[in-house]
Amino acid sequence: MISWGITSGSHDGAIAVFENNNLIFATDAERFSRVKNDKEISDKLINFVTKKWGKPDKIYFYENPELKAERRFFSGQEKSIQIKKPLISKIKEPIYVEHHLSHASYGYYTSYFDECLILVIDAIGEWDTLTLWYVNSELNFKKLKNWKYPKSLGLLYSACTQSAGWKPNEEEYIMMGASSIYEKDNNLVDYLENLWNENFNFHQGIDLDFIDKISIPASVQFLYEKIFSEIIEEVIRHDLYNGNLIFCGGCALNVKANRFLSKIDNVYIPCNPGDGGSSIGCVLYHMKNKINPTPYLGYDISGDYPIDQIIQNLLNDSIIGVAKGKAEFGPRALGNRSIFADPRVKNIKDLLNEIKGREFFRPFGAMILKEDVDEWYIDHGVNSPYMNSIFYAKDKTVEAFSSLVHNDNSTRLQIIDNEHNLRELLMKWKSITNCPMIINTSLNIKGMPLINDEDDVKQFKNIKIL
Repeated sequence: MISWGITSGSHDGAIAVFENNNLIFATDAERFSRVKNDKEISDKLINFVTKKWGKPDKIYFYENPELKAERRFFSGQEKSIQIKKPLISKIKEPIYVEHHLSHASYGYYTSYFDECLILVIDAIGEWDTLTLWYVNSELNFKKLKNWKYPKSLGLLYSACTQSAGWKPNEEEYIMMGASSIYEKDNNLVDYLENLWNENFNFHQGIDLDFIDKISIPASVQFLYEKIFSEIIEEVIRHDLYNGNLIFCGGCALNVKANRFLSKIDNVYIPCNPGDGGSSIGCVLYHMKNKINPTPYLGYDISGDYPIDQIIQNLLNDSIIGVAKGKAEFGPRALGNRSIFADPRVKNIKDLLNEIKGREFFRPFGAMILKEDVDEWYIDHGVNSPYMNSIFYAKDKTVEAFSSLVHNDNSTRLQIIDNEHNLRELLMKWKSITNCPMIINTSLNIKGMPLINDEDDVKQFKNIKIL
């Protein structure tokens, strides 16, 4: 039996394909349409999965359009209750799962926990903007806490992203990077905090033209982290807390704030914690079986992983692109659609930002073997196989690999444990160069999705791609 899980209609559309109880394919819609953060599933993508695996016997959808319509009406967004069915319903009527339950299910069924708490924070689902769940091996999801619209940490961050001049629901990560460049404005922090405490509806946007916009990123990041740390403290104090926490929702992509999760004994953040991952979660909620958490679920460019060629190109040219194997599901390049660079080269950060057409201040992540983290970074204990968190560099790291270190002395790390290709790559690289890391950034240019297939590779002229 073929089942599809779908996320669409808002932003970050995605499709997951299951054969019986096995996840066999998942991709973000943008990879096929080539439209950044595409909210709909293109005909090209539908045709691809249908030709490869046949028509779906069941379709699951990541939220409930009736509840969403009610919220839009009662909040004044619509003059009447208008239920907007997803476009995918033209193929087959979907089975609906509530938004935050889809997030929570994706986290739980791809995790290694039997019993845990699950924290979901995003901009908005139907009504919920934050939920805390308890689940154990009996697979009953018990909602312990929730915030309802308009109280939303995600909407606060997105509204300020827009006020700072970036695209909401798309470029929050740019503002997060900028938060380490300029100083916060304490008056702005107080202003935003007062609005927060008064339950201001940030969904309608916020006018911050009265202040210097360069202070917005650091100010809102500071407030976000203050609220987030209070949430984490509450989680730890909960009677059902057993040391295990799953974190999902779009806010789980704020890797800078995720360092506060170091207070938790065991943390799991899946590879695609935003809405895209819920295309898997809405199916797993009904199937109720654990699956492999691998991020390598997308379009497959065949061929052996070119470890030796990568190393040779890094030694000769310092930069090389790689498009091999199944594309990563989610926003992070994790080795199969990546640009790799030599962190020993002093100006490599500036060169990469120029190649990718990015702002000068944008930082880069790095791959590192799990056993090498403690030597080079102050380990906060956050599990980060998918670049889930920043780590603060030791003095010797700043001195030896300045291109890896952001203005606040942090690096977003992809910690490699058992992933075969990347472990072998790093071990060989380290044995030749005595360098423990390789810069890893997405194989794309600013404003475009990651490279997906062979045609995309041919059209990408910025660097050589293996």
